[in-house]
Amino acid sequence: MQLTNKVALVTGASGGGMGRSIALTLAREGADIILNYRSNEERAREVGAAIESLGRKAFIHRADTEDPDAVQAMVQAGEAHFGHVDIAVCSAGGKWKPQEFVDIEPDHWRAVMRGEVDSAYGLIRATLPGMRKRGWGRIVMIGGLLADDWPYGPPDGPLDYPLGKAARHWLARTLGPRERPNGITINAVAPGPIEYIELEEALRLVKEDPSGEITPQHTAEIVAFLCSERASLVSGAVIPVRGSDEV
Repeated sequence: MQLTNKVALVTGASGGGMGRSIALTLAREGADIILNYRSNEERAREVGAAIESLGRKAFIHRADTEDPDAVQAMVQAGEAHFGHVDIAVCSAGGKWKPQEFVDIEPDHWRAVMRGEVDSAYGLIRATLPGMRKRGWGRIVMIGGLLADDWPYGPPDGPLDYPLGKAARHWLARTLGPRERPNGITINAVAPGPIEYIELEEALRLVKEDPSGEITPQHTAEIVAFLCSERASLVSGAVIPVRGSDEV
């Protein structure tokens, strides 16, 4: 296992998408998990039980990732529980809602930017000091395939959501090289559209070869690699997971 004695905080880890598969995969690799959820505690506890079935510890914490103060409190709670936070994965994001640019209401626009940009800002800001102090850290953000040169518009795709994903790519490219001398890598993984799966399927895939039809596990495997020592020289990268380019 690559991540023994490491602690990973994964936001958006209680849903049916990539965050949950990432949390399970990092647990498979030996990390204990700080499991973030926003509203559904029962579902978070089910994921926590799945993590423990893999032989790791799960610390479940409710936090609105759009609120930097709530993220700071979550990181502090995780540090109090485990002693340190070595890995931070920003998976929770904004809402996918295709509509014409002039039809985007200000409240929706701000909500998407909070979900994509503020959540990444808050997580990086809260975890960097401890990582710098220990001289080791891994930060991975979930971006979006083609977000930097977005070819879609409504009704096929939104215009605000990929802007938030592109901002995450920018953060990785800008901050990654700056933090590498501190023993910290910051990268982004940019997956295309991937269907949600049930928890049982996610737990099965984490134990098997993920080759074949695209699933959240393909993204999770790349995140696990970026969190490992094998990727210690990779910082500032945005790695695409192509799947389907169809929106």
